[in-house]
Amino acid sequence: MTKNGTVRSRDGLAIELGATSGVRAVRLDGKVLSCAGCGGGFSARECVVPRGEMRDHGRFEGKTTRRGTKLIFEGSIPSAALELKAAFKGGDMIEVAGEVRDTSGLDRALDITFTLPLRLKGWTWENTAAVSRKIQGGKIYPSQKSDFLYLGIKGDGFADEIPDVLPIRTNKLPFSCVHKRGAGLALGFPISEPRVFLISADEAGYRITFSLGATPITRKFPSRASFRFLLYKVDPAWGIRSAAERYHARFRRMFRVRVNKHGHTICLGKDSKPDVDFKALGAAFQQNDYQWTNGEMPENVYEIVKKNDLTSFHWRGPWYWFHEAPGDITRDEQMALLKAQAEGRARGAHGKNNQLFGCPDAVSARGAYNSALVNGEGKLERVYFAYPQYSCWLLPVNMDPNLPEPNKATLARDWQYRFRKLWKKKSFRGPRGVAYDALDDFSGHRRLNFRRDHIEIMDIPPTYDPESGRICQVKGFGDWAWARRHGKLVRDDGGVIMANCNLEYAMMFCGPYLDVIFRERRVADNDEEKLSVHRMLLGGKPVCFAGGWRMPRGPKPWARMAERALLFGMAPGGGGNREGLRRIAPVLRKIGRAGWRPVPYARAGGCWVERFGAKPGRLYFTVRNTGKKARSATLSIDLAALGLAGTRGLVVRDAFEDRALAFKAGKGGLSGRLTVDPGRTRVLTVCSVKV
Repeated sequence: MTKNGTVRSRDGLAIELGATSGVRAVRLDGKVLSCAGCGGGFSARECVVPRGEMRDHGRFEGKTTRRGTKLIFEGSIPSAALELKAAFKGGDMIEVAGEVRDTSGLDRALDITFTLPLRLKGWTWENTAAVSRKIQGGKIYPSQKSDFLYLGIKGDGFADEIPDVLPIRTNKLPFSCVHKRGAGLALGFPISEPRVFLISADEAGYRITFSLGATPITRKFPSRASFRFLLYKVDPAWGIRSAAERYHARFRRMFRVRVNKHGHTICLGKDSKPDVDFKALGAAFQQNDYQWTNGEMPENVYEIVKKNDLTSFHWRGPWYWFHEAPGDITRDEQMALLKAQAEGRARGAHGKNNQLFGCPDAVSARGAYNSALVNGEGKLERVYFAYPQYSCWLLPVNMDPNLPEPNKATLARDWQYRFRKLWKKKSFRGPRGVAYDALDDFSGHRRLNFRRDHIEIMDIPPTYDPESGRICQVKGFGDWAWARRHGKLVRDDGGVIMANCNLEYAMMFCGPYLDVIFRERRVADNDEEKLSVHRMLLGGKPVCFAGGWRMPRGPKPWARMAERALLFGMAPGGGGNREGLRRIAPVLRKIGRAGWRPVPYARAGGCWVERFGAKPGRLYFTVRNTGKKARSATLSIDLAALGLAGTRGLVVRDAFEDRALAFKAGKGGLSGRLTVDPGRTRVLTVCSVKV
């Protein structure tokens, strides 16, 4: 609802806009928050070609009017040839939908910022569940190298999960929060509408910035670029976890759990033995390549899958293209070769590694050329790929289905995943699941695409390269366009989707279209913060790590590794310690099915606590000691916050040892002392005495 230039949300947040620009007041639960003198509102900066210098254009000035339940701000910066329109709408949260328009007819590389001008010195800023800092004068949050995700990999060297600082910085989560005693606010934006963004705070305000490209060549929105964001209240006692809880509730469909089965994935072949009890060892999924058997599993695999209740997937790699060209070929020569192959003047585009079984070379060649990326110099974007068995050029490709056909999206749909057409046959004995291989740096997810005819056809605005000011798009946003379109086809046919996904940025935007996430990495390479980010990006969906050679040897190192993943209800991977797998598998299945929740409503001093489920009998807490010494702590469970106040006959049990613990009921909760060894995780369940 709006009144007198004020937009309100049902959670108690109210923002009063100025008549011509800026923000006049911010209220939370009826109390006026102290505002800084900058006035806030919308402002613009521009990245200028060719060296990327930033030019500050200042604040948009205009007028604010009320239209029905919305406040509409319309402003401009005449000296910069820019106009902006934004609608503020109340509801469960305050939602702002806007668009910036260029009137010069040129390419514009713009940072559009909205600032809530709050005096935040002394407030707490939270970026993840592990990063919390007091806001001090003269500092910006985030600012440390470890606070960001990075985009914009360049060059033709192959690197997977490259840790270096790259040109584009963005947040680890699509929301952050600021809070102080009695007040908490979050800023976020919908990951269903990908943009390059940065949410930040300092002593003079809380802001969100969108890095947008406005260009006359975009057919659906010439010289315009849209954006959307949310402002909402959070519980200051739980900070970023409260922000995550409300975000997940707002975008419930994006975090829906469609496969409530938890365990690791295995790969079965014609030599796999049926006498192994894979389910007891924690297996829940299996994937393999079935293009050679008309999409169906061999008889022995089919029987193993049924016996062990496994969900199966047919895997392919849609995001990239192996181009078997000479290693010393220049970028210009290679692009010319791709074009010649597409026009039928040369052969060899198809390649044995491109997983397009049965596709005519002429079709695949045109699809590869239509989808190839170009870098900032207008040259072919490529990566030199070297494995022991072969070496060749790997081409990151644009998966946007809007490209002229054939394109890589149609090749993936019609050839790599063509067996979807057979799912309706009752006699079909193949997987009714698809696996997307290599949704990470292997496929160039963080590279930039400057190809002009690709920018023309996009459904979402482009961004820009901050090192040059040139308009481009993140390659991963084309992956998003494919996952969104193909995911609907698969799910409409009753199928499910897995991907081996390792980058947080890929999880952020493609995660809503995935049902099972296979982390093709070692658990040991992920600390608790990194795993918590993955959980917040994916909700309660099954997450499983790779096993085999990635597993540590020996029961104690194995347990420390496995229990780090177990803290977040993630499967540590198969192989290695069979006794340990048999111990963990039943507990993992139970907590996974109960469902991870962002706010634990439980604390244990010095320990990391996560919650799964909400009702007695399906309510679990994982408690981990991340330190190097044993810790004795009191675990306090807030039954009132869980909606269980007054529930009688509750007991706390150790989920592994199946024994009751000495917890006492107190005012609104349960509490008891725990001892947790260093690097270990305990799992507790709350149930009724009858259980």
